[in-house]
Amino acid sequence: MRRNIFRWLQVVVVLTVLGMLLPLAGTMQGRSFERKNPVQPSSVTQQTVWPESATSTSVPILRNTVSVYLPLVFRDFPGSGQSEEWSQHAHNAQRTGYTPQTVPYPWRWRWSWNGPNASGGIAKVTANGSLPRNVQPVTGGGRVYIAAGVDGVFALSEANGQQIWQRNRIGDIRSTVAYDRDTAAVFVVSANGTLYKLRAQDGSILAQFNTGQRSDLPLPPAVLSDRVIFAMGNSVYAVNKQTMQQIWRYNTDVTVATPPSYSLSRNVVVVATEPDLYVHAINNANGTRKWRVRPVHSSRTFTDPTEFRYGWPVIADGVGYVLVKVRLEWGTLWRDWPQTNSGMRQFLTQNPGEQALFVLDLDDGSKPFIANVGHGGYGDGDYMPMGPQPVVKRLANGREVVYTIIRAKHAYDPRWDSHFGEMMLDSETVPGLQGGDVRFIAYDHPPGSTNPYIITDEQPNVSMAGDYLFGAHWEAGFAMRILDRSATRGSFNNKITTQRLATIVMSQDNARTCSFSLSHYCPGGLENTRFYDFGFYIYYKQGNVYDRYWREYATWTVSNDNVYFVSADGAVVALTSGNPQASAVSYARPVAVSQSLPDTRPVVTISHTAARAWDGRMVFVTGTLRYVFNNGKQVFLGFSNPHQGSFKVLIRKVDWEHFGGRPEVHYQVGQEVRVSGVITWYQGDPVIIATTPAQIEVLDRLPMQELQRLGGDRR
Repeated sequence: MRRNIFRWLQVVVVLTVLGMLLPLAGTMQGRSFERKNPVQPSSVTQQTVWPESATSTSVPILRNTVSVYLPLVFRDFPGSGQSEEWSQHAHNAQRTGYTPQTVPYPWRWRWSWNGPNASGGIAKVTANGSLPRNVQPVTGGGRVYIAAGVDGVFALSEANGQQIWQRNRIGDIRSTVAYDRDTAAVFVVSANGTLYKLRAQDGSILAQFNTGQRSDLPLPPAVLSDRVIFAMGNSVYAVNKQTMQQIWRYNTDVTVATPPSYSLSRNVVVVATEPDLYVHAINNANGTRKWRVRPVHSSRTFTDPTEFRYGWPVIADGVGYVLVKVRLEWGTLWRDWPQTNSGMRQFLTQNPGEQALFVLDLDDGSKPFIANVGHGGYGDGDYMPMGPQPVVKRLANGREVVYTIIRAKHAYDPRWDSHFGEMMLDSETVPGLQGGDVRFIAYDHPPGSTNPYIITDEQPNVSMAGDYLFGAHWEAGFAMRILDRSATRGSFNNKITTQRLATIVMSQDNARTCSFSLSHYCPGGLENTRFYDFGFYIYYKQGNVYDRYWREYATWTVSNDNVYFVSADGAVVALTSGNPQASAVSYARPVAVSQSLPDTRPVVTISHTAARAWDGRMVFVTGTLRYVFNNGKQVFLGFSNPHQGSFKVLIRKVDWEHFGGRPEVHYQVGQEVRVSGVITWYQGDPVIIATTPAQIEVLDRLPMQELQRLGGDRR
């Protein structure tokens, strides 16, 4: 009897404590480890707490407090009103790039869109055949929503990829859209400066909010429980998602270069601006400034270039930090990176201009530590772009870690020094490591290599689902499952172990190893321009499709039952659990492609500005050289500077011997030239591949005054 009474007393005490603590659960969740400053509850965001599922994450214990470890989880992501599906850019308003949803391996091909036809050929849907840079597919209501530039927005069936609706004539949609379950609406930011609210069921326009500004940058909206936050021009806006009326506007007086990210724990919105290179924290309650800091070194300027554009702030709410990546110039590629954390930290301390990833305190913008992450990306020809954004994962114990690409020299030259990595955000997650320290993740690439690597000027975009880690390259999509990340692992010589999963490549071009199959699966011998072993291919015997429809790299996302891969040419592929050699559910209808005999001699003389219209034809192209550069792999003769976006001549290393070993010494900025050859494609730009000097005729040279104005010899 006494034992029963004692048990009942225990139950009463526990229930009493829970009754006192549950109203504070939201505040406890919002506080970071080892932080002293309390979190002010949001005046506009409500939190819904649900019982924990068997696989969910627990609320972290706060140090130096009397705490009860409550098994609670926010099944509906707090502050966003969204489920765990990938409903907005980088999964949530915090832009973590991580989802706990997983699709069990192995995977099979489910459907594709804007990619292959039923025989592995090319069957494009969009007007230019591709999709805008950074666009990710998002889901909601059984549909997949895709921003498609001048084509507007497409909604596809989540089950079979068939088009349900298309909404066009709303401007150029260059930003990932956001699905909101509360309003059953899709929120769309157009380059014309308007936020559109579309009915998710049929794409009809329900309402719109016009800012009177415009921007061609990718600026995806962030959906919260009661509002939509988005950037346009020099301002950040909060708009009521029900009424589409403005709640507040924050003016920066310069260009807002990133989409907004939202911190639930601080109830602040974070953006970055150019050309001043500041990061801003905005009070979400009223739109006032909380803090503004310039994290980059004083020697860095926008014209270097040092840029925030094409990236986004990533919130680590558990520790109270925001991570911001910057783009640095091509020269940062050629640095010898140490293999130890102490060596990396010393290098970045002595060379602060090399710091590429910044960790900022959400309370005041201060830097708690240096992130041991170097710059890289998918660069070429004196061009180094933004590179991958960090991913923040909350572990089962409530702590947070970062997944990204890190550097350490070990093979050839610095271009071969990148690796998948894990970065610490505190000094307690892994004993002996502190915030900013990194751990190396083993990934068998190239397959079977005794000295694996990722090429630093080809760093893939990173995303994550559960323990599945993804890398999206310009030719392939990498996937792995993390197996052992115990505390003894992570050094360069004892990496975190993984299982390499199926790769997906642009085109299977080795017909000897795999004949075409409706499963799009090759159990061995997967090969595009490089060898990848086993996995899926999008096209069959189509070569470097990405160069014709270039969108600046690929991306992986995971939502509900599908793993989505958006390739560098804008094809969308859905994989799901199952036998990889099973046939696909759905294909785009085949598109007839007319065949014509190749030209045997130039058919016309054109200006370099007209080259796009002569795809596949042999022509003479005339113009003035504005750019001459040797990147170690090929020589670029550009007709504009920078050369991106316009016609150029490429001389590949294999052909340099025909030019006397160094082709660039024969050509100078300011020369008038006439080039002959077939117009083909390289990273979305029209090019002629010159294999002999006879293809490049120097006609004349500009006057010295004009040559000096153009910047002289760029060799």
